[in-house]
Amino acid sequence: MSEERAEYQVATVAIAAVMSVKGIADRVNLVHQVMNKVMQKGTHYGTVPGCGAKMVLLKPGADVLAMTFRLSPSYTVQKDDMGGGHREYTVNCIMRGPDGGIVAEGVGSGSTMERKYRYRKDQSRRQVENTDIADVYNTVLKMAKKRAHIDATLTATGAADMFTQDLIEDDGLPGVVPSAIVTAETLAQLKTAIAESGKDEAKILAFAKAGSLDVMSQDMAVKVLAMIAKQKAGAA
Repeated sequence: MSEERAEYQVATVAIAAVMSVKGIADRVNLVHQVMNKVMQKGTHYGTVPGCGAKMVLLKPGADVLAMTFRLSPSYTVQKDDMGGGHREYTVNCIMRGPDGGIVAEGVGSGSTMERKYRYRKDQSRRQVENTDIADVYNTVLKMAKKRAHIDATLTATGAADMFTQDLIEDDGLPGVVPSAIVTAETLAQLKTAIAESGKDEAKILAFAKAGSLDVMSQDMAVKVLAMIAKQKAGAA
């Protein structure tokens, strides 16, 4: 076989392996149809307060997309000890198509140093270190696995333009994440407003469902500031 003929065959195989424009459009349209006709907001996807309008793909939604495209995941887990009883799990998810071929790869990590696992509230609702950190090892591992699965699903289905995964919570529902936590500027304003108004900080924390002011969401902090300003204006 001539060298030119061999190069031609290699090129032909490569071209055949590339998805056609129509195939790509059909795949994207299918994702849109599944989202509109099967998925439900709050169950399969949702938004995170304070983080804009970007949709977050939740685990049930990733399962629906994986079922739609007949994807099969497999996982490898790496465990790293961080000292003080803390651990970090890194999970790699290999997503295979109906023919068994690898179509995507995803990675996710979970650590007991994350705020929601590292801390607990004491009887006074103050935030303290979690002394029973081993109790959340399995939860953190499942979180890492879930993140890797969603990452691989987004890549395999081409749905990353519609969803994100960076704001996912371990209970499958949107929640407060670092980008949504009160900013330093707003926190300073909040502390000053509370001090000047003489408000009961414990009641405000209970209202905001926060263990301390610095973990309150930005949206909630703004609401509390507005509430204090309104009451102050009414008193005047």
